[in-house]
Amino acid sequence: MQKSAFKLIGLVIFCSIFIPGAYAQNDARLMRFPDINKNLIAFVYAGDIWSVDANGGEARRLTSHSGLELFPKISPDGKWIAFSGEYSGSRQIYVMPSNGGTPRQLTFYNSVGIMPPRGGFDDVVLDWTSDSKNILIRANRTPFGDRNGKYYLVSLDGGLEKPLPIVNGGFAALSPNDNQICFTPVDREFRTWKRYKGGRASDLWIYDLDKNTSEQITDFKGTDQLPTWFEDNIYFASDRDLKLNIYQYDIKTKSLKQLTHHADFDCMWPSGENGQMVYENGGFIYKLNLQTGKEEKVTVNIHFDNPNILPYYKNVKDFVESFEVSPTAKRALISARGDIFSVPAENGPTYNLTNTQGVREIYPRWSPDGKYISYYSDASGEYEIYLLENKKGALPKQLTSGSTAWKYDSEWSPNSKYLVYFDRTLQLKLVDVETAKTTVIAHADRSEIHSYSFSPDSKWVTYDKEGANGLGAVWVYNLETAQNQQLTDDSFNDNSPVFSTDGNYIWFVSDRDYNLDFSSFEFNYVYNKSTRIYAMVLKADGPKLFKDKNDLEPIKEGEKPHVETKKEKEVEKPVVAEPVKVQIDLEGINSRITAIPMKAGEYRNLLAVTGGVLYISEGNLHQYTIEDKKDEVLLENVSQAVMSADGKMMMYRSGKDLGITKLTAGQKSGAGKLGLDDLTMKIDPRKEWAQIYTDGWRIFRDYFYQSNIHGVDWKGIKERYSPLVEYVSHRAD
Repeated sequence: MQKSAFKLIGLVIFCSIFIPGAYAQNDARLMRFPDINKNLIAFVYAGDIWSVDANGGEARRLTSHSGLELFPKISPDGKWIAFSGEYSGSRQIYVMPSNGGTPRQLTFYNSVGIMPPRGGFDDVVLDWTSDSKNILIRANRTPFGDRNGKYYLVSLDGGLEKPLPIVNGGFAALSPNDNQICFTPVDREFRTWKRYKGGRASDLWIYDLDKNTSEQITDFKGTDQLPTWFEDNIYFASDRDLKLNIYQYDIKTKSLKQLTHHADFDCMWPSGENGQMVYENGGFIYKLNLQTGKEEKVTVNIHFDNPNILPYYKNVKDFVESFEVSPTAKRALISARGDIFSVPAENGPTYNLTNTQGVREIYPRWSPDGKYISYYSDASGEYEIYLLENKKGALPKQLTSGSTAWKYDSEWSPNSKYLVYFDRTLQLKLVDVETAKTTVIAHADRSEIHSYSFSPDSKWVTYDKEGANGLGAVWVYNLETAQNQQLTDDSFNDNSPVFSTDGNYIWFVSDRDYNLDFSSFEFNYVYNKSTRIYAMVLKADGPKLFKDKNDLEPIKEGEKPHVETKKEKEVEKPVVAEPVKVQIDLEGINSRITAIPMKAGEYRNLLAVTGGVLYISEGNLHQYTIEDKKDEVLLENVSQAVMSADGKMMMYRSGKDLGITKLTAGQKSGAGKLGLDDLTMKIDPRKEWAQIYTDGWRIFRDYFYQSNIHGVDWKGIKERYSPLVEYVSHRAD
């Protein structure tokens, strides 16, 4: 398993995610899982085990493997450090001399592998027996699932682990005489739920290993966890005053006493031996004398060559976020790892158009006239729309300002004058590219609006919007009158509308088939595969989607001599196509809806093409042609596709591959595959982490289920935690 910089997400980044250190540091931060015994503190920093004098000072690095080494515990006699490591390719328990040395593997049972952050880790070292001969561990070997753990004793001399009778639990500690264990039946130490009081709230229990009996010792509705046992007292972390602080429980008197009063950060991972405890708070290590109650911060200096913070170059083809094809399909725009790239369909170099560090650019779009490339950038602190002129040496121009919410993909109007997009204010917005004026054209009352597009004459926007009954309907907005109109009623779930290229129809998908079936698993009826593609005729006298056909037998007549007319002698003039003009007649429009004659199933990614529509169904890209009612598979295994503005080419994603190709049926996988070997960028980890932190903060702000975040000062939260990010990103000797 490769050691890496885990991404910073939201408020609790430093309580649940590992981050490599910054430059050489005096009074370092971001130290985790500390343990103390006598005059030695062991802790984790940058995924390695370090030690430092109990009074602080210069830290010493004890491990350097590329995998993660975690959960160091010093033996009561001070001779050994047991820890969890990945030397063998899986997570196992190891032991090494406390002053450093070659680790020795003690367990050999297959680990469960990488789990999500809230799941924690397999093979966690929890404590030692008082004689320093056995190690208490938590291993994920239960019938309940990979995230559940059971307690075992591992001998320092090796051999099979001894299971304890407790069926499942979280962090735990042994009593001084080893015949009891304090534990939490629920493990949620790695879950970042603040002030949680639900069904997974953890309480402390004592289990008597000799008598095979148990006793619950705390019943707080919130969190009691991470116990340490010293003499007749159990010390643990609890959020009774909203932050996790250290409390003391007297076994004899059953009294409870709060020992620490940290108000800014949680006390995490308390641990210790022989009357001392250390814990992490705000990235620092604090030491607590359990006999006197004296608390002090330990100053730790860390100096080493940390390769995790050095800028490096990387091919980012595995980090593609979105893509777009140029108007005539000569090039593709790809956003990957926060930069925008221009990639040739066939010939030419790949260009990094933005080439920024600590700034994220996403969702590139090429104007149909080829003049501009639009994209989102958070260079200003919020995501705004920027325009980059399609010429060498052009500098980006900020188009929007004052944004306060996450934005979704934008769409250009065919005349290249407007952009439309939706954001987390639940508003559909129209931007005039020339004046930069932004107009709110619709507001979502329930679910987000994810589908919106322009009419071919650039005078209408069609979109889907969920009604009060939870069903989607097709809507349109007229740019000239600034009026919204609902086209389909609320009888069915309609979505993904797009105008046909001739402006006569709107294609959309709708759940209108009731394929009643009986469930194989429960006594109930189910409806599935209810979706078809439909076409709505926009004008009352508009052309029918499918023309009536009637085969008649011709009557043969005698041939007459041909006389050339005056018109035939004239030179034929080229036919000039009339510009498309979209007109919508609302009266009776729901009676002018026709289903495409294909079986009900799964349809998405509608794209209007000349004479028909493209769509994706069951992972394949299809084209349906109206004139001959022909449905053809263009490409198999396609997850997404976009059209070039000239309507002649398309760009698609298939697995990790991207390609540009014509609208030809029966193409083989990989047709027009783009070469992404030059999709390389420079990455400065420190700047990237700072951007990720801000992104995480914005995502929590914009997607929290209550707009006021329960009264939390979210801006203040960002400011409180920003110094830690800056510490990682910028601090140097």
